[in-house]
Amino acid sequence: MIQVKKINMRRREVFDSHFRLYYQALCYFAYHYLKEQEEAEDIVQEIFMKLLDGAECFDNEEHLKHYLYKAVRNSCLNHIKLTGIHSDILEGIQKNTSEDENNFFENVVRAEIYQEIMQAIQELPTECGRVFKLAYVDGFSNDEIATQLSISVNTVKAQKNKAKIQLREKLKGLYPILFLFL
Repeated sequence: MIQVKKINMRRREVFDSHFRLYYQALCYFAYHYLKEQEEAEDIVQEIFMKLLDGAECFDNEEHLKHYLYKAVRNSCLNHIKLTGIHSDILEGIQKNTSEDENNFFENVVRAEIYQEIMQAIQELPTECGRVFKLAYVDGFSNDEIATQLSISVNTVKAQKNKAKIQLREKLKGLYPILFLFL
């Protein structure tokens, strides 16, 4: 008989690695429900704190991932109910429960795609990644980036091009999935 090694979230190193692995994607997922970044981050942090405090052990990675996404979703819906904010969102969710399950799946996939993209961005060379984030995540212009980093506008353009080429190569396996969700 094969014994499955359980994932014990009370072990600090296990908790830390899973927190780093899922945090950004879960925040992105929660944001789709709440439309507020700080609230989304708070909910995800609360879920992880409950895991750390609780006695949860998971049979495998899929079980843990399923638990995290469901817990975040349920916490978001509870937050919406309790605060009374976004009542139009809540009404839409309640009217379309079967659609909500499809939305749940789509939001999980979107969050995982987001996680893959953010991981690829983090793996860019330091200067290249910094320029890319300033341009495409923070929305700065080439001139603003050049001023902020004390580099030339041509260097900014070159770093952005380099980042795009590297990201295109790293993320080419996601292309078929991306077209389904655009």
